[in-house]
Amino acid sequence: MVISPAQLLNIMEDLNSDELKRFQWYLTQGMGNDYPPIPKSWLENGDRMETVDKMVQSYRLDGAVKITLKILKKMNQNSLAEKLNKYI
Repeated sequence: MVISPAQLLNIMEDLNSDELKRFQWYLTQGMGNDYPPIPKSWLENGDRMETVDKMVQSYRLDGAVKITLKILKKMNQNSLAEKLNKYI
């Protein structure tokens, strides 16, 4: 995988504040055994950079990319998912 946290942040910057909150909500729910929930307190008042940092801490970079793709698809942010796929 040839992607950096900065590129992941670039994707997150395309989300507006409501979409970021929704994205963070999905992170607190978890996505199966491979992606356990991130505690709400880790994301409270967190900006995009902090969100990326917490995802990388929790899932490593490759996992953070995979969960980002899953969440973007759930949010119908297909153009952002495609943009992220181009980085991979």
